[in-house]
Amino acid sequence: MRETDLALPDHTRAMQAALARAPLRDGWLETPDLPEDYRGPRDIPYVRYGAAGRDRPALATLARIVAAMPDAPACEDAVRALDFRALRAAVGRLAAAIRASGTAGPIGLLLSNTVDYPVAVLACLAAGRVGLLLESAAPPAWNEAILRQVGAGLILAEDAAEGVGFGLPCIGTAAAFASGAAGFPPEEAWLGQDAPAFIICTSGSTGQPKALVHSQRTVLHQVAGLIDEFHLSSRDRFLMATSAATTAGLFTLLTILGGSALHLVALGRGGVPALREALTTRPVTVLRAGPSLMRIVARLPDAAAMLAGLRILRSTGEPLLHADVEVMRGCLPPGCMINNAYGATELSGTGWFVHPGDAQDPVRVAAGILDPGTEAKIVDGHGRPCPPGEVGELWMRSRFAALGEWQEGRLVPGRLEPDPSDPSLRVYRTGDLARLTPDGAFVVLGRMDRMVKVNGMRVELAEVEAALRRSSEVAQAAVVAREAGGRVLLVGFVVPADAAHAGLEGRLREDLVHVLPAHMRPARIIAIGAIPLLPGGKRDEAALCGMIGAA
Repeated sequence: MRETDLALPDHTRAMQAALARAPLRDGWLETPDLPEDYRGPRDIPYVRYGAAGRDRPALATLARIVAAMPDAPACEDAVRALDFRALRAAVGRLAAAIRASGTAGPIGLLLSNTVDYPVAVLACLAAGRVGLLLESAAPPAWNEAILRQVGAGLILAEDAAEGVGFGLPCIGTAAAFASGAAGFPPEEAWLGQDAPAFIICTSGSTGQPKALVHSQRTVLHQVAGLIDEFHLSSRDRFLMATSAATTAGLFTLLTILGGSALHLVALGRGGVPALREALTTRPVTVLRAGPSLMRIVARLPDAAAMLAGLRILRSTGEPLLHADVEVMRGCLPPGCMINNAYGATELSGTGWFVHPGDAQDPVRVAAGILDPGTEAKIVDGHGRPCPPGEVGELWMRSRFAALGEWQEGRLVPGRLEPDPSDPSLRVYRTGDLARLTPDGAFVVLGRMDRMVKVNGMRVELAEVEAALRRSSEVAQAAVVAREAGGRVLLVGFVVPADAAHAGLEGRLREDLVHVLPAHMRPARIIAIGAIPLLPGGKRDEAALCGMIGAA
């Protein structure tokens, strides 16, 4: 299949026209009714997951899959592989251990990207307990602070000894994979569809983390949308290379409810070699990875061979630039679709399949079309709707947003506000700058604090980063703004493409003179070994700022 023959983006363009005609209600743009094959590749046979699957408890769907195809692969990592029958048995064993623990309160999932994570998530539902999603690779002090903030009563870890340092009872997930029969908790013990089910903390790039709470219904709404959007089925092997302890990670874990197989890679343990091994073990059809990781993969000599079976690359966690797409296309098979997703821990937002010739923004790929069930508007500094095309803050609302925040052992609204016109809708002010294009797509320009003024001139840091990446000597780039002596200075960080990079800063300065005005050029350019990332895959701004003094 040639890139120009992709049916999906052409179909998406028809949806753009429908969205452009959608009425604005007090500035809110809503997703219109969409056909059965919305965003789905129409040449792939597929049974829609839809509303029936979305409203069915996850454990009931798992039971249906076990009855229909018990021996089909469900999830695997570098060590262990489970079919759906074995997955359900492991969930039952771990749920029984939780119920027998005599503990109360949320359960901290102190795990890495292994099959233990989907087992633990489903076991919490089966045991009727709220799961707190954590990343074992995060600093212990960070995890300890979150466990204390949330008031967790139990920890699930691969090794029970890992919980000792946190002063909480701990169950080792290895017990879930022991041989022998295990009963499954009765349905009346399961967590309800609308009860608090999952606590997911913000990545912590700035300030105190927020502990966002999702119900099973809000999560399954997004999972169903992802399954239908990608037409996931038992033909697929979905590889997840970024943290499970995020909303996007949780949605990806639960795509197994569509019958596809999930492969988890613990980058914190094995790094890029672990990813390479996973990609070469068996063909992968869908890959979720951020642009920073894909830039690394694209430079591997056997990248094209590793990705030969890919039909969808899902980019999440960071802005996707047109320059990134050019790099990725060099190693992706011709028929592979690139999907750009935008959202927040609070709620899912938009999606976009990249198509040749997209020109909503000269630097960024469009964040895309609103996910079904989500509404949005762009407002000025006074909360008034901006005209189409004008930049303002992006607000979103949905009845499938997070329920609120977990504070002092209970659920509170937090930054999510009930909509005055309909209390079932929850409004989230994203803090992101965006504009609406004439074809109904949103372009997200970045955080309001990522739009800075230098010498009175507005500078978008993503544009400076894109200019640095144009050099063949640069593998990755990041730019931060620092205030010094009453002035805002830009500092650029670059990961050299080659080990021999003497004089790189000087050459980059000469190049930038020809492509950027003076106020957009970094005051300093620092070569580093890698862009530091948070466990969720986002760039660690605090770590970058700490490197300035060290350099």
